[in-house]
Amino acid sequence: MICRFCNTPLKHKFLLLGNSPLSNSFLEKKDLGNIEPYYPLDVYVCEQCYLVQVGEFAPAENIFSANYAYYSSYSDTWLRHCKEYTKMIIDRLGLDKHSLVVEIASNDGYLLQYFKEREIP
Repeated sequence: MICRFCNTPLKHKFLLLGNSPLSNSFLEKKDLGNIEPYYPLDVYVCEQCYLVQVGEFAPAENIFSANYAYYSSYSDTWLRHCKEYTKMIIDRLGLDKHSLVVEIASNDGYLLQYFKEREIP
């Protein structure tokens, strides 16, 4: 396995969390008798860039299927947090219309709307 950021071979496994089915997916009634796929949650740290990451992961098409159940924009609590977080980070970092915000692993990208409302791309 190699680091997803810097391509250094991953050697340092420091946490074993067992195996887990995909999160936020629900089986259809017809699939209840089938074995659900599980993925190992072995956690590594890259000795080059120090990115902490799981060694193996499910392909995106397996995660974001028709049965994917969680979209952050459906959670009022999450949206309130996003709005408060946006204000805090803009103030703390002095962001303005010349700044650029990128949201990594953004689910449905809903956090970015609050930056856009403040004219920050």
